[in-house]
Amino acid sequence: MGKLEIAWIRGSNALSIFRTRVCPHIKENTKKLTKSSCSVFVPLCHDQGRLSVLFTRRTDTLKSHTGQISFPGGRCDNGETAIETSVREMEEEIGIQPQETWGTFSRPITSLAMEDVYFAIGYIGELDKLKFTLSENEVSHVFTVSLEELVHSRQEQTYFNQRSQQQWEMLADRMIAEGIPSEDERLNAVKHISTMSEYKMPMFPSPLPRDPDIWGLTAIMTDRVLHFAFRKDGYRRFNLMHTKV
Repeated sequence: MGKLEIAWIRGSNALSIFRTRVCPHIKENTKKLTKSSCSVFVPLCHDQGRLSVLFTRRTDTLKSHTGQISFPGGRCDNGETAIETSVREMEEEIGIQPQETWGTFSRPITSLAMEDVYFAIGYIGELDKLKFTLSENEVSHVFTVSLEELVHSRQEQTYFNQRSQQQWEMLADRMIAEGIPSEDERLNAVKHISTMSEYKMPMFPSPLPRDPDIWGLTAIMTDRVLHFAFRKDGYRRFNLMHTKV
């Protein structure tokens, strides 16, 4: 994917255009969830006039996903919607409430732990006017990456398949049991990975040398958001089915 012409993202109406392009792919999800699901919030902001995405780095003392780059979020409380979970978790982790909450993307992502991870999106304001209160047990620090930089920096990262074919097939069976149709791209991707010893996924380099790259579910969500916002400009979402390792 060559360098894209996306001058509009530097304009004064970038947020409005971005919202118009992304909102057809999101909805106000009122489904009540259980603790078996998770939800995160993708926070957009303006940093020095540039429309950007805010990321958090998890602390090195957490038991899971230690030190990784993520979005604010966590496990749902019983009876919460995905939006309620993501907004609550963002306030708990970084002390910020969104100025605008647009909704959640139509389909969750199924993690390797066989959990449904929903992701909401919205706007939190101008970075220099925000007052962050970081949860010292969960968040080491926050940083932003402009949307323009994200569009032009995506790379691919190779992973060794550490799960057996039987484990992948169990995940596929669960997805089918939950009503995902056989032609769904997520189900096909799981079946595809089950036959591979290695596979590739999207990755975005961190702008801070001390931080790890943006990978895993956070990179997948970022890539999906970019696809919805910039596909008219030529951005193409990473497609696992087109990788051969």
